Amino acid sequence: MASLHVGDSISVAPASEGKWTDLLLPLSDRQLFRHVVEQHFVGLSDYGNPELGTVTGANDFFAINEQTRERFNLTEGQVAPICPPGSRHLKSTAFTKAQWRRLRDAGERVWLLHPDPDDQSEGLRRYIRHGEAEAVDQAYKCQVRSPWWRPPMVSPPDLFFTYMSHRYPRLVHNAAGVSFVNSMHGVRLKRGVPGAVRTALPLLAFNSVTMLGAEIHGRAYGGGILKMEPKEAAVLPVPATEHVLAASNMLTAERDHLDRLLKSGLWTNVAKRVDEILLQDTMRLSGEEVAQLHGAAASLRARRMGHRSTT
Repeated sequence: MASLHVGDSISVAPASEGKWTDLLLPLSDRQLFRHVVEQHFVGLSDYGNPELGTVTGANDFFAINEQTRERFNLTEGQVAPICPPGSRHLKSTAFTKAQWRRLRDAGERVWLLHPDPDDQSEGLRRYIRHGEAEAVDQAYKCQVRSPWWRPPMVSPPDLFFTYMSHRYPRLVHNAAGVSFVNSMHGVRLKRGVPGAVRTALPLLAFNSVTMLGAEIHGRAYGGGILKMEPKEAAVLPVPATEHVLAASNMLTAERDHLDRLLKSGLWTNVAKRVDEILLQDTMRLSGEEVAQLHGAAASLRARRMGHRSTT
């Protein structure tokens, strides 16, 4: 580490497993983060285990838009609604039916091919022949299933998790009730988790502790991309239930405003407000502690992204 010099005094307690990213932080930052997590946070798996989306083997063929569906006369019984591949369209804390319809009308791939295996309709047969002409049936995942043209669809989760991200991973309420492919993860809430968590947690995850946890547990790839596999996402620190419910009640009147800020790309404004309500007013951290956690998250994010901005 370039910031260390001969004679510097450091204290290092390596994790028993996983990554050592937190060792890039000063000891005081690491100690504060661990203390706050132990006192007020739980792993995301406490709410529900992150899971992979449908693995099609060829998203370009199996995830289709409305124009393709109509061109091949595929009925809505032969396809299932999905959140389109990727996450660039997920700009708020919820993915709604209205948003799904807008994406459908804009030509996005909002359908997953999922016909009955005994379906012999002409439109479907034409689409299958089209796929065979493109050698889609030769893709590995297609070769090992029968019939090759019917991927095993994952049922709709409660939340989406954007596991590939530039600034931070996000949780998004699946208000549209649609399925998804493996360009994101899903989280199905466990029995007994309050229903309010579906709408509250995606907003409250915009806090400095969760964001710092993503930097610590995630993996950096080329171009500054942060990736979190299901096992890594499972240990992402998120607020415990009592804090989620309390902070959510305090933010009720501001939710629409904060969501508009997110849609406009002003996520730092949202994170600042969530820190105030969740970390300070609900968890009773001091302003200095919150600033320290914010700075630690910004420092690791800037290091990963290769620039000096800490916002």
